[in-house]
Amino acid sequence: MNFTFSPWLVWFLVGIAVMLTELVVPGFVIIFFGLGCLGAAAVAAFVPDSYSAQVSVFLIVSIASLLTLRRVAMRIFVGRSEGQESEDSGNVPVGVRITLDHDLEAGRVGRVRFRGTMWDAISEDRIEAGSDAEITGVDKDNRACLKIKGIPRP
Repeated sequence: MNFTFSPWLVWFLVGIAVMLTELVVPGFVIIFFGLGCLGAAAVAAFVPDSYSAQVSVFLIVSIASLLTLRRVAMRIFVGRSEGQESEDSGNVPVGVRITLDHDLEAGRVGRVRFRGTMWDAISEDRIEAGSDAEITGVDKDNRACLKIKGIPRP
């Protein structure tokens, strides 16, 4: 038994898999490569032997959609805060305490565990691993990055 898949089907399935990956990886970038795969699938349906045309369309659609649609999609799905920084924290509860697994250097983005997943986090002060910290909001420029501050030990 010899199974062969047509090029359009391969591009289509890879495109769907790449777009589903966006649900796991934060940043809202990967979905545009999935759109590129779907564009290449459309070309492959009409010209299955022209691999250079398929790859070219993949690159063009991926880059064009990334440059044109990402900003619009971020505004729609993530939103924008017009008030003070501390007013809009999205669905992140301000004041929640977490314990750091790794050191967090002052002013540098690090990783913390919150709600069972790893998040980017930034703090004005250095916080050592094993210390408690409090979520004070989300970063204004990167809404997937938590702002935290260390809690002094009694």
